[in-house]
Amino acid sequence: MSEWDGYILEDLAIDFPPGSTVLDVGCGEGLQMAAIAAQGCNVIGMDIDLASLDRCREKGLNVFKSVGEKTPIADVILDGIICKVVLPYTDEEKVIAEFGRILKPGGTIILVSHGAGYYLSYAMRGDSLKTRFYGLRSLANTWFRILSGQRLPGFLGDTIYQSRSRLAKYFRSSVLELEKDLPSKEFLGFPVFIYQRVLRNGR
Repeated sequence: MSEWDGYILEDLAIDFPPGSTVLDVGCGEGLQMAAIAAQGCNVIGMDIDLASLDRCREKGLNVFKSVGEKTPIADVILDGIICKVVLPYTDEEKVIAEFGRILKPGGTIILVSHGAGYYLSYAMRGDSLKTRFYGLRSLANTWFRILSGQRLPGFLGDTIYQSRSRLAKYFRSSVLELEKDLPSKEFLGFPVFIYQRVLRNGR
């Protein structure tokens, strides 16, 4: 049993038309890529972990090493992007802008983010001091970034949570628009996971 039981949308629809070219951002060992390929899509994956990429290649999956802020992908070439809980570890604004650059007009992003409730849960219910500190420093780093535009130094600044308002601002400046925001269980009134389906408009 996981501490996130009830918070994760197990029936999240990840469906792209057959023949779509889809990028899995933070693909890990490729389990999701295989499922998308089975839908008849041309799927490629990117990650920064070399061991995970090697596992993908052993399975015959097409992957490459890259960060989300700057990918070696041409403009307006993708039909779809999947990005599940990767934004907290990136410069979220730059990643969203990059998605707008590489996605075709009418293309779709399946975006799953960590909300404030994710880290509040760690801070209040963590099973160790290390886990509770992780939650607290992630919350503090996000607030510090909002107020100053900078992250805390070193490992203190490695993680931030997302908010719907900040994501909406990035969408508006990156030729993207929110198509659907899927409701999910909250912790103390704050989102734990933010599930969104985002479209690239025709501009």
